[in-house]
Amino acid sequence: MGISRRYMLLGMAASACGRQLAKRYQGWLYVASGSERCVTVADLAEFRRMSAIPLPQAPDFLFASETRVFAASREGAALFEIDPVQARLVGRIGLQGMPETARLLPDGVTALILTDAPPAILVVDLAKRRVAARLPLPAAPADMDVSGKMAAVTFPSRNEVARIEVPLLKTTGITDVGAACGPVRFRKDGKLILAGATAARQIVTLDAQSGALLARLPVPIAPARFCFNGDGGQMFVSGEGADVVAIVSPYQSEVGETIIAGRTPGAMAVSDARNLLFVTNPGSGDLTILDIDTRHLSASVHVGEDPGEVLLTPDGEYALVVDRRSGNVSVVRITTVLDHKVRAKPLFTVFATAADARSAIIVPYTRG
Repeated sequence: MGISRRYMLLGMAASACGRQLAKRYQGWLYVASGSERCVTVADLAEFRRMSAIPLPQAPDFLFASETRVFAASREGAALFEIDPVQARLVGRIGLQGMPETARLLPDGVTALILTDAPPAILVVDLAKRRVAARLPLPAAPADMDVSGKMAAVTFPSRNEVARIEVPLLKTTGITDVGAACGPVRFRKDGKLILAGATAARQIVTLDAQSGALLARLPVPIAPARFCFNGDGGQMFVSGEGADVVAIVSPYQSEVGETIIAGRTPGAMAVSDARNLLFVTNPGSGDLTILDIDTRHLSASVHVGEDPGEVLLTPDGEYALVVDRRSGNVSVVRITTVLDHKVRAKPLFTVFATAADARSAIIVPYTRG
């Protein structure tokens, strides 16, 4: 059954206390479930699960391209294409490798897929459902990022960061950084590569053009996750080792400071409109909200047992926290939690998706 019709709640109160009705975001939340081998679809105008799309193999992460949603499956070594209007599986692209991550190229219909077993980079034509090119890699990769016509890939076992020209898939250089790196991102202008050396507790920076090693920035944690603000002037880093988030200034190549961010900071998201950093805390089941300007705590909300990803609706009204174990989605109305007159910070609502939630994305309603 399709789900293209619009759903709108007009009479539901924002809470039992009778607060002003909250505007709802007109879009879908897709959640990949490993244990149930499906992608669930929830309507964010009603905050409820609408359907589940069964897949042949378990999905690991999701991404969207124009009017399609894609589920990458390591078990199936494939991309599964989902039509969001009909809410059903409509295609499969075999990858000949287990997908680690994906990045869309500027045309919006070509994806760069990083795989292991065997390690490779694939150029995938999503419209034609085919692998257009493949570059074998010398070792198991950890992460990849793309900026313009260049990709950066980390190889922890070799202490290397490779620079690869896309979509030609030509290796332009490999830098031995002397430490095993995992996460990697380009600075917003594409001129600098930032890689997280987990064991060394460093952020390594490279010149994107030449590959020259520029700096080693010490951080008090094992860097695992990177998150930028909108202008790219601040990069937030979380990882094991301390209950803090490190703030890196990519254009100055320095670590500005570290701030307490709840217990065991995990996934992050930035609201540029409100200048807030949202951090999930798997150790305590909380969502910590920090004011980026003041570096102070704005609010903390208990959201469940095992919070994973945090997503912000594009209208800036809600934060959605997906529990990895249960698949329950905790909905936080941002205006309410920032209201200092409200002592308790209640959830707006909670709705179920599916257990073993591995990835989630927000997609606007498809018109047509």
